[in-house]
Amino acid sequence: MIRPSRQVRRLFTRCLPVCAAIALTLTQSPATAAIAPRTAAGCVDWPTDKFLQTPLTAKANGGQGFAMQNGSYFGEGYHVNCDAPSRMNQFYALDIGLAEGDEVLPPGGPGTVRYAGWAPAGWETCGQYIVVDHGGGWWSYVCHLSRILVSAGQQITDATVIGLAGGTGGFAPHLHFGLQFNAKLTPAGGLYGGQSAQPRHMFHLSCGRGFYEYISKGQKVCY
Repeated sequence: MIRPSRQVRRLFTRCLPVCAAIALTLTQSPATAAIAPRTAAGCVDWPTDKFLQTPLTAKANGGQGFAMQNGSYFGEGYHVNCDAPSRMNQFYALDIGLAEGDEVLPPGGPGTVRYAGWAPAGWETCGQYIVVDHGGGWWSYVCHLSRILVSAGQQITDATVIGLAGGTGGFAPHLHFGLQFNAKLTPAGGLYGGQSAQPRHMFHLSCGRGFYEYISKGQKVCY
């Protein structure tokens, strides 16, 4: 056996930490190898010490228990505005590919339902939607539901199925959801103002159980 020179052994030793990190990145699945999205001026991050979960269950997509981030992404389509004072700020809203009738959980977990029903005039593209107050000015919302299973004022937990996915508002079935800080509701139930919040440290039960620090475009999202 040919013994490598001292110089070669030294170079190999120095490479180990970097090479290991590269190898780990290359072997990670799309569910864990998320890339940090660009920072958008006027937006905020969801606090990493505050509960946040993937809003789907083990029944998603015919029992597969996962969905793909598809459709529009940050800054695309209706996913615009960080802190417009009179509009719905949803730059960091996400679309995930749920099927018609799939169960939907509250992304921010426990809280109080602020609004549950058809989106009013000016917000029609949300279809049937729900807004949940998670305390401290942090809210979440889910859109395009085929059915709503909660009502305004109701206290919910992280395990409460708040609605069923659909395509109301004029879309193919999927779940559009977002996070807000210090937003407001019109008397009719339209969400506006505040700041769009980027999902951070989102808990998931399957696919090895853990947290998604970021959600990348086209990523696999497990329940």
